[in-house]
Amino acid sequence: MRIPFPERVSLSGVAIFAAVLFVVQQLEGTALYFSAGCVAFILIAAIGFNVGGGLSRTAGAYIFFYSLLVVIVGVTYKAYLGEPGHSNLLAPKTDIEVYVAGISGMTIAAFLSKKLSRPTPLLKNVLPHRAMYRASVGCIVFGCGGSAVIALLGQAGLRLISAFTQLNFLIPLGIIIGVIYEIRESGGKRSLNMPVLIGGTYSFLLYGILNFSKQGMLTPILCWLLPVCALRYRLAILQVISICAGLFLIFYLLVPYAQYGRRFLVEGQTTADKIAISTRLLSDPAELRRNYELDPGAPSYYNTAQGFWDRLQFLSIDDPLVDFTNQGKTFGYAPLALVFANVVPHFIWPNKPNFNLGNTYSHEIGRMNETDTTTGISFSPTAEAYHLGGWVSLLVVAPLLWSMLFVVYDFVLGDLRATPWGLLILAMLSHVAPEGALNGTIYLVTFGLEIVVFCAYFAAWVAPYFAIIILGPKKPADTLFTTPPNPIRRQRALNTEA
Repeated sequence: MRIPFPERVSLSGVAIFAAVLFVVQQLEGTALYFSAGCVAFILIAAIGFNVGGGLSRTAGAYIFFYSLLVVIVGVTYKAYLGEPGHSNLLAPKTDIEVYVAGISGMTIAAFLSKKLSRPTPLLKNVLPHRAMYRASVGCIVFGCGGSAVIALLGQAGLRLISAFTQLNFLIPLGIIIGVIYEIRESGGKRSLNMPVLIGGTYSFLLYGILNFSKQGMLTPILCWLLPVCALRYRLAILQVISICAGLFLIFYLLVPYAQYGRRFLVEGQTTADKIAISTRLLSDPAELRRNYELDPGAPSYYNTAQGFWDRLQFLSIDDPLVDFTNQGKTFGYAPLALVFANVVPHFIWPNKPNFNLGNTYSHEIGRMNETDTTTGISFSPTAEAYHLGGWVSLLVVAPLLWSMLFVVYDFVLGDLRATPWGLLILAMLSHVAPEGALNGTIYLVTFGLEIVVFCAYFAAWVAPYFAIIILGPKKPADTLFTTPPNPIRRQRALNTEA
């Protein structure tokens, strides 16, 4: 079985799905304007996905993750539950108008970026293919211990640790590189090797389990899955069963664990304290789920708590901000200026202010304790765009920012399947596109671009030297990984390509 890596979707198939959803929603009492808006959103999203190049390009991937995780999964599951699509929302009419306007702006931006794309991306031919194993090992070694190494530099090192922490996506990149290398070298027979297992386990436990982070737990899995799909790796039956079992474990145990366990995190906790909390919570999964289900949490789009499904939609999250904006309370464009200014490093701007826009907006709509200045709510890019300046912001400013994002990444990466850092950005888009707000677009063009360039050249030029610590000295081969990966069907075909 091969998991598809779609470059386009059938518009006729999407139209049939949208029509069925429309009929079901109408039978369940959904307002006509909301059902019609859902149909328009789905059809425009499909057109934008195709125009943007599907998951192989930044525009298509951004539209895919945004449309699926912000709206489509939510309204579809709502229809499955038999509930009217507009129910439990404060401003359902404006909500669906904002989403339709936003997806239209993304589609226009995708069209413009396609016209301005560069034939040969800048970071296409950076890493020699035969050096990938050592690059994978080196990235994981330095990703795990880089902060400790930098701290040995003394006071100068301490100033570098903050910058390194922002750029340190080396463990996810090491996993991606390792999977690509193993699939190609084995002729499509294997996808895992020791560096991938060590890096994935380290990331899963440290960033996921001990920090109660769903993203931390899912990122290693996603970094394995993306190259598996991109290289058309054929999964065995046992692997498919394992994936299904893993998904069940995530839905049943790990999401409740992450959501409920965060309440026990306090500033100054040691690793030993976190291990004790994790051990206590995971020792009784049944009690953990009961406590999770009793936890009130945020207002839900559905009539009753739906666990993980509550996290696969943003209608109930965006709705209060949209309703607040409808009262004439726009914020202005200062947040975008702050995000751009945040690019200035601390050594140039020592007193650079800290800000948390999710926390600021949460206080505005009364969904955050007055004394809480650290946590915040993640909003979709369209909700923040509407809140900043109303329809002008949503229809003019946001499309300009999306166009900038798509053009820049097409210029630097091109086909996301062609390089490990392209797949790394795809993993980042899965998180930033639905819940990074509009300022997440600026983050991707600034810090995101720095991350890509740093990781690419670190993997090619520096990581092999850190691999010597584990593997000993060895000169890498010179075969280049320069083309988008093709389906691997047999060993002889792979050797011919190499």
